Amino acid sequence: MSRIARLLQRFLLLAILVFAAVFCWLNRDTLALTIQLSLWQWLWVVLGYLGCYWLNALMACQAQWQRGTRPTLAEMLVINAYASILGYATVLRAGYYSGKLWFYQQRYGLSPSISLGLQGWVSLLVLAGNAWFGLLFGLWLQLGQHMQLPWVHWLLVLGTLLVVVAVVLLLFGLAEQRWLPVPLQRWLGNIKAVISATSWREIWQLNVQAMLNIPLQALALGVLCSVFGLAIPIPYLLLMAVVANLSLIIALTPANLGIKELVLWQLLASLHLPKVQLLGVMMMDRLIQLLILAVISALGYRLLQQPSQAHKRSDHA
Repeated sequence: MSRIARLLQRFLLLAILVFAAVFCWLNRDTLALTIQLSLWQWLWVVLGYLGCYWLNALMACQAQWQRGTRPTLAEMLVINAYASILGYATVLRAGYYSGKLWFYQQRYGLSPSISLGLQGWVSLLVLAGNAWFGLLFGLWLQLGQHMQLPWVHWLLVLGTLLVVVAVVLLLFGLAEQRWLPVPLQRWLGNIKAVISATSWREIWQLNVQAMLNIPLQALALGVLCSVFGLAIPIPYLLLMAVVANLSLIIALTPANLGIKELVLWQLLASLHLPKVQLLGVMMMDRLIQLLILAVISALGYRLLQQPSQAHKRSDHA
């Protein structure tokens, strides 16, 4: 990593820590309640989210391992943490993707188009995995007459699957258009090549790993709901996790603020669950996630200062 890149990373870490501090200051009441969590509550919430972040890092690594780049899970965990906090502060997750592209280029020498193809494809598969879980779980609940699911659930599940298919078809169609500028054709061709090189086995693995995120998030949500005296049944927590994840497809505000809460509010209203404490649960959820990501970014700063394993091997050769 060049000297300029190191300076940019230091600035990025400082900006992340300042952002986390300001966020905590603006939500002092939520922070005070968060600090009152018991040791066991903290343990379960942190384990739930660390499990989610580990799975996300594994999915990002697998997409690169299949294509010759060998990032470690620790490296990808830290890169994801940096990018996730950048995504908190931008609309359409622009900070998340631009952060990923910068780290991929600086650390692994990947071109922006290849990086965008890798990260965009993984994001689509993660959304698809969540949607498939929501579809299968919803059908089981509906057909088994366990509960009548609200329209917001089906709209997000089916809408996400349609969007994923439409984006892939549109990409493949545009990649064949010769009237487009040559640089754009090259970009689209690289992204198409990334998708075309993905085996069905890899697609299946990434979808399953995305589904495993859901019970981990439901675990954290369940603990936080219990702090507010809400004993929400496990099926409802799983539905909340699915809807919260799929609401990212409507990322029109920084950190999807407001949209995620509105969608969950509608879900809980349709399921006749108490909604008064929902805002407190969601703010605590966001605050704890931000604190964990800030800690990972700070602890992993030195790791990203060291040469990557791929660069070490090339230097040795």
